[in-house]
Amino acid sequence: MKRDICTGIVDQIRQKAKGWSTRHLSPAGKMTLLKAVLSAMPNHSMSCYKLPKSLCKRIQSALIRFWWDSKPDERKISWVAWSTMTKSKRDGGLGFRDIQCFNDALLAKLSWRIMNSPECLLARIMKGKYFPYQDLLQATAPNSCSHGWRGILIGRNLLRDHLGWAIGDGESASVWKDLWLSTSACECPIAPPTKDSEFIKVAGLFLSSEREWDAGKVQALLPHLKDNILSIKPSKKGGPDKRI
Repeated sequence: MKRDICTGIVDQIRQKAKGWSTRHLSPAGKMTLLKAVLSAMPNHSMSCYKLPKSLCKRIQSALIRFWWDSKPDERKISWVAWSTMTKSKRDGGLGFRDIQCFNDALLAKLSWRIMNSPECLLARIMKGKYFPYQDLLQATAPNSCSHGWRGILIGRNLLRDHLGWAIGDGESASVWKDLWLSTSACECPIAPPTKDSEFIKVAGLFLSSEREWDAGKVQALLPHLKDNILSIKPSKKGGPDKRI
């Protein structure tokens, strides 16, 4: 049923492409139209739902035919694989969108909004219905959930392995379980924790009187990461830890 509902997207793309195929367009003109118009037509649906794999392939097929065919009734050979053309120009491609990957990226953007704007209407509705007593990262998909919620969880799963913390007051980030050692890479301590420090927060490495690193605690717990940790600057005004 989901596939039938979204079939109109493919028909619209093909109809739009058919109207342009009769014109004499240069490769640069085709590239501009494909990137700016045809690839953007399913964006609204992809930002809300996970499109079926078969539908993504049909959309991809319509884009391929527009690029290679000079007329709607002439089917030419595709000399270069679409997977190569979706690479960036720096990597030898043309920068076209991979439909399935872009669908996942838009769903991840939706999950990011729910995570960072918990007071927005969408976040409040979804939290009240699907994860009222836990965090979005621990939410699950019950058998009766909507297709929209399943799409949000697909985006959440894409985010989860790449979420880190920018340290503020240190009260939210876990020393051993979260990525907090860098704002540009996914890094966390890999040494086994001691029994007393297994659940310690980053704030446990601060001096008790102010938000400054306690060099002695850092040296005792993570001596091999001391220089890296001491170079991190916590919030002086007590701002909360921030997801990045």
